[in-house]
Amino acid sequence: MSAERAPGPWWALVAAGLLMGIYSTLCGIGGGIFAVPLLHYVYRLPLRRAVANSLALVAGSTSGATLLEALHPESALRLDLVLALVTGSVVGSRLGFALGRAVSARGLKAVFVLLLLLVSVQLLWGGGAAQAFEAAALPAQRGWAEWALVGAIGLAAGVVAPLLGIGGGLVAVPAMIQLLPGLGFLAARACSMAMSAVNAWQSLWLYRREGEIRGAFSTRLMLGAVLGSALGIQLVHVEPVTRAARVLVAIALLFAAARFALDLLPRARRPGV
Repeated sequence: MSAERAPGPWWALVAAGLLMGIYSTLCGIGGGIFAVPLLHYVYRLPLRRAVANSLALVAGSTSGATLLEALHPESALRLDLVLALVTGSVVGSRLGFALGRAVSARGLKAVFVLLLLLVSVQLLWGGGAAQAFEAAALPAQRGWAEWALVGAIGLAAGVVAPLLGIGGGLVAVPAMIQLLPGLGFLAARACSMAMSAVNAWQSLWLYRREGEIRGAFSTRLMLGAVLGSALGIQLVHVEPVTRAARVLVAIALLFAAARFALDLLPRARRPGV
């Protein structure tokens, strides 16, 4: 792969972070699926370094969105679910970081292409998907089996966070919508963002210890993402926007599938990629 490009004018990465922050906040994902291709293919950072620096954007967008969601008068955060998700994801992040150092992510990406395609088709055309995005009454109490399920979702989301430079929302949002009837999109999105914030900061710290973080890229993306999350939180609580978010999530999943599929092409297997 050719040498890394300079970050260029400061406002370009801030603007990119702003747009990705808005979109990712609406979808309940961290934004790494957009930041990694930008840093890898446009700025020519090696893939592992692109993954590491994209986590700065994820940390900024998810942290800002979670704080503002908690302060919103119609907050959809469920602290009990967040605790279960975070418990699983903290363990998963460690496992994912170790896997990223020990094995190739090529096989995992192939699985993800199939998984993301299946989930996006279900969200766009599945018969029960529309109801899943509506706000609904939540059960007053949850059994141990349900807590274990939420923890397992967090574990899976945590594993992919450091491997692929995402917060884990691509796993958590569709999984919670499909497996926790009555939760609704707003709550799934809010809980996923809170979990992703923990994932991103932990993974960012692990990569920083290895010297993979480039301040000129990460700080500008993070600044834009924080600003974008503030706008995204205001938009997501508008009912028509909430309904449209179903389509936005599906588009994000298709984008992620395309990005991983691109990495699997023979021309992507070059030294430094």
